[in-house]
Parts: sequence; structure tokens; C-alpha cells
Amino acid sequence: MQSKLMVIVFLLAALPLPAHAACVDGDGSGFRLQEGEATDRTRGLTWKRCAVGMQWDREAGRCSGEVLGLGLNEALDHARKEGDGWRVPTGEELETLLLDTCEGPKIDGVAFPDIAASDFGEGAKFWTATEAIPDMFYFFDLTNGYADMHSRGYHLSVLLVK
Repeated sequence: MQSKLMVIVFLLAALPLPAHAACVDGDGSGFRLQEGEATDRTRGLTWKRCAVGMQWDREAGRCSGEVLGLGLNEALDHARKEGDGWRVPTGEELETLLLDTCEGPKIDGVAFPDIAASDFGEGAKFWTATEAIPDMFYFFDLTNGYADMHSRGYHLSVLLVK
């Protein structure tokens, strides 16, 4: 019995780790990139490449400025003022941006090059417009891919979508 167990342990140790094979590094290929916008080739959603408060810098090919931390009501107002159909994403929409990266942010760093600027010491947390329970709304931490919820008044980052 003990020899069979040793053979099984040896065989399991010899197999490659599937977690390493599953790692994905974003290269921007899943998006059509045009200046400050990234259009998802599969879903057709168009995203601002910079968090609210930052602007696309054409020369640098990345975002510049400072990320604004907004309460959800402020985020919704900002999206309306942006016009042209921009809005705060649903939880399902924001979740489509998550990648199973081995290291770094859990989002395509080519399509969204400055997500780390939204990390105010506790992760890069982004609002969704999806209510989890009454008066509590989902957000995603794009640093680690986790979802959680907060009340409307808590200040988080925002990526706009249309």
C-alpha cells in the first residue's frame, strides 16, 4: 500500500503545474486600440483606456494626470457629463477585462497601460453599476482580480464603457 502511494506522489510531482500554463499576459490583441479608446474585438464594448481623471497622452502612448477617486453617484454623474453613451460598467462588463496574469495587474497592460496609477495603497479598485445588495455595489480590484462591494459614498476609480 505504501509503495503505491509513493508512486502516485511521484507521478503527481512530475506533472507540470497547470496554474503556470494558464497564465495570460495581455498584449492588446483582444482590442482595437485607437488613441484613448479600446474596443473589445469579441464583445464590441468600447472602453476608455484611462481611469477617470487621467487623459490619453498621444505622444507618450499612455495615460497622464491623476486618477480621481469618486463615489458611485459622482461616477454616474461624470459618465453622463462625458456624453456620447459613456457609462459606468456593469459587473459583468468589467469582469470581461480580467485576465489570469501570473504577475502584475489582472488586466491587459497594453490596452490599459496605467491601471496601477489607481492603486492608492489598497489595490486598483474600480466601480461597477451593479447592485450587490440594497445600497451596496460591486467593485473589482484589478490588482488581484477580486470582487467586493461598497456603499455609494466610498471613493473608488472608474473606467468608462459604451
